[in-house]
Amino acid sequence: MIAKTIQGIAKSPFIQSLKEKNRSKIIIFPNWNGVGLGFFVFFCFLISVFYENNFGLLLSIIIFFIFFISIFVSNQNLNHLTINALDNYYIEANKNEAIDIQIVNHVNEKKLNIDLDYKNSNLKELNFTKKLNQLKLYDQYSDRGIFSISRIILKSIYPFGIIRTKRYFNPKSKIVVYPKKLQPNIDMLNEFNINLKGHANDEFEGIEDYKNGDSFSKIAWKKSIIKNKKYIKKFEEPKKENKLILNLDNYKEINFEDLLSYVSFIVDYYYTNKIHLTIKHRDNTFYLNQSQNSYHQILKYLANVKN
Repeated sequence: MIAKTIQGIAKSPFIQSLKEKNRSKIIIFPNWNGVGLGFFVFFCFLISVFYENNFGLLLSIIIFFIFFISIFVSNQNLNHLTINALDNYYIEANKNEAIDIQIVNHVNEKKLNIDLDYKNSNLKELNFTKKLNQLKLYDQYSDRGIFSISRIILKSIYPFGIIRTKRYFNPKSKIVVYPKKLQPNIDMLNEFNINLKGHANDEFEGIEDYKNGDSFSKIAWKKSIIKNKKYIKKFEEPKKENKLILNLDNYKEINFEDLLSYVSFIVDYYYTNKIHLTIKHRDNTFYLNQSQNSYHQILKYLANVKN
């Protein structure tokens, strides 16, 4: 009975909120302006006591209260903020890509003049006036792999510029860095038995009436002018039910990292064009269909596979 009561208390929202605060404590300390002002107040107070100067004492007390108010307001400015991040972010190696995060303001108070530091992203004087605030951070990795997202720091000197407040967040998100996409040359495409054919190279099928929403680039201008009516060129659609099976074990003569880069390009092309693909490597088989989950599963494997 006692054990269940203790477990219930441990799982209570109050205790969980305390744990969350421990993971992202607010650190408050004076900046150089605050240190200088602090010395000024100290000496002003000593001189006022020594010379029994009431004006000096009053000035010292006023500045002391300004310090106290600044500490309180600075703490409140970063309090009740949390960061929502995805479980996994997928970015290409050697490419500076955006990471979308969400700053959640849990109280009906404006959070003003906040700076955000994340690796190479330094955002200045942000104002969080809504409950949900969307931000883009940028990250870049030279090597493929799966990495933990870096620490995110919120900091502010609001309101008087004499107290610096910092708050550290360590999201549990992962950065999946898949190989840099490299388009195979013609000989390589033939070896892979792949035809990267788009509408520009599709076979001409005929002419049909223009419908609202059709691309102007497809308009058959010559026939349209003669007939005084809009027509568009119709092309044979590429086949989506591609039966391609790509077995990476068959291409051991290709540098392994280059092979992964080729596969990264092919997977992206097939997913974008909604073409099915099967990839085999060692004892693993992956099926690329139109679902994002199948796409991410392959990218995660390409990011982490060893030679």
